[in-house]
Amino acid sequence: MAKAIGVEIKAAFKKASVWGEAVACGANDGILILPPSLKKDRPNQVDDSLGLYFPEDSDPGEIKVEGDIPAYLRYDSLDLLIALAMGATGGAPVQPDSVNAPNTYQQTFTLADNLDGLFGTFALNNNVNIDEYPSVKVAGFTLKGEVGKPLEITFHCIAIDRITNSSVNTLTSFSNVTYFETSNRVLMSQGVIRMNNQSDAALGIGDEIYPSSFELTFKRNMQGVYGVASGFDKIDEPTNAGQPEVTLKLEFPRYTSDAHFTGWDANTAKKLDMTFTGALIEDTYHRTFRIEFPNLKYANVNLPIEQGILKHPVEFDCLACDTAPSGMTATKPFLIEVINRQSADVLA
Repeated sequence: MAKAIGVEIKAAFKKASVWGEAVACGANDGILILPPSLKKDRPNQVDDSLGLYFPEDSDPGEIKVEGDIPAYLRYDSLDLLIALAMGATGGAPVQPDSVNAPNTYQQTFTLADNLDGLFGTFALNNNVNIDEYPSVKVAGFTLKGEVGKPLEITFHCIAIDRITNSSVNTLTSFSNVTYFETSNRVLMSQGVIRMNNQSDAALGIGDEIYPSSFELTFKRNMQGVYGVASGFDKIDEPTNAGQPEVTLKLEFPRYTSDAHFTGWDANTAKKLDMTFTGALIEDTYHRTFRIEFPNLKYANVNLPIEQGILKHPVEFDCLACDTAPSGMTATKPFLIEVINRQSADVLA
């Protein structure tokens, strides 16, 4: 008899095109994840009519499926989920040197104002059955890093349903699922973080900073409604319901200057980039994951007083700007650039 064991669980995610209709996951759709929290809730409507002291019937209500898909950030294998959250790419990946590095590609992910038409099917093989989430909207993510550890990314998701007896993704069909990449996690130790005033020259070696941890939070305010295209008990494709939350937290391990307090008081805009460089792909090209923030404004600066070494947490709002500052191309709150082996535009 099959038994469900957490360490043996396998996951896959594939872009879909029709909300509510699952697609079959297969080659290169496998993703390595940490325990997800996607949960299906459905209230039970008990018949509370007068005259029935002990109710004799109940009926299922509307379906709600929300939660997170966490994972270690990897240089090669989570491009689709990142792109579905951000909403746009720079088009087909570019080969910087097709002769000496034929397997090396550059790709950019940019923030779109909406995610209309962008979603996928998430399938989880627990060895007993396939937990299928036919349509999943990736409404944002939280990316965090800490000294000595690999980076972690948590995708915040809204799904139409959770199905355990699908005819699309089955135990048999899941045998076709393969992984494009199972190594090359992004490590905090592989990163270089730089920051200066937004009005200053392009970031350089003299602008390096050394936080012991960071956390980027990007959450779109999205909702689906009942009783439209998906029926009365399931949501339609979620759309914008308000402005997104985009923040960046840094924690410095020692307090050595009041510069951030001064910048906070002066409302000084900053620009910042993070570049993580991994293993060699070929020739002189390494796997790379880079984020740039063109317009950071202080949201909070603190110096908690305690017995030991004083840490210095700083929080920014990540904002858009009319014109990209010197050395950058982003005008939205952030963009991501990668160099890896992915040869296709993941949103195409």
